[in-house]
Amino acid sequence: MKFNQLQHISIAALNGDPQMLNILFNRYRPQVYSVALRILGNTPAAEDAVQDAFITAYTNLHQLKNPDAFLPWLKRITANCCYQLLRKEKPLNEIPENMQLIDESIERHFEQLSLRDALFTALSFLPEALRHTVILRYLSEFNTYSQIAAITGVPVGTVKSRLSEGKKQLIKHWNNHQHADEREFKSAQYWNGLYTELIPGVYHDIGYLPKLLDHINNDMNLVFTSGKTVQGRYIFEDGIYDDFEHGSCISAVNSCISSGDLSVMHVSFQNSAEHPNHCPPDSYLTFYRENGIISRMRFYHALRTNILATSQYS
Repeated sequence: MKFNQLQHISIAALNGDPQMLNILFNRYRPQVYSVALRILGNTPAAEDAVQDAFITAYTNLHQLKNPDAFLPWLKRITANCCYQLLRKEKPLNEIPENMQLIDESIERHFEQLSLRDALFTALSFLPEALRHTVILRYLSEFNTYSQIAAITGVPVGTVKSRLSEGKKQLIKHWNNHQHADEREFKSAQYWNGLYTELIPGVYHDIGYLPKLLDHINNDMNLVFTSGKTVQGRYIFEDGIYDDFEHGSCISAVNSCISSGDLSVMHVSFQNSAEHPNHCPPDSYLTFYRENGIISRMRFYHALRTNILATSQYS
């Protein structure tokens, strides 16, 4: 490929042409993979780093001002992704101290109009288990393998395999829906807004409860942190009244992320002085919908240090 042609493709890609962007990534993939292989030394990890690098490059493309600098920029991203993987697998003192790791999540860039609609559309095509894993990994604060395993109730090995497959499918659907409309994003906005209003609202005004219960199936399944599963909306309702009686409430909604029929909500609790250990400090609530109604709910409570949870949501 001649320099002038490559420069033309780079400029078009930076201006948001998805076809040119794919050509550019395919053109440079061998060089990027070579960087990952040199740092990580094994094929599976190198493949993961390349996928992470492409996702990061997609979402940070607006930061690159000079098309001629695309390859060096992509190589730096790849190296940072490699060291980020190493940091998760090895003690920090084994990573070079002068390496500045990329710590920008996809979440911030989901709000960019140029990429947002395609990203949300691509995410909605992932199977439920893969979508849940990708959301937690890229859009939440509890994003280590062990934390995702605890939240989803599966082994760490399963989390890793789901994440690997999820990233592959995300990129594939992303490429196929570059010109997607905003329906998936608008749907996500609706569910985020609904739960952000109703869930904490119930703790400040019990009048919100009937409206919230209208969005929950009577025979809903609840899965607790321990893995225990029970059935019945009344159990969720009783839990809210129990929190009321002990003076506990949701003090903050840290995040709410929705895609398709799945929503993940991270909330913080505040307990009364009389019952300081009633609710855990942080909880992840995962809602699974059927026909717009929650049919399954999964709770994950962040563990306290030297404190046994007393809430029934354990």
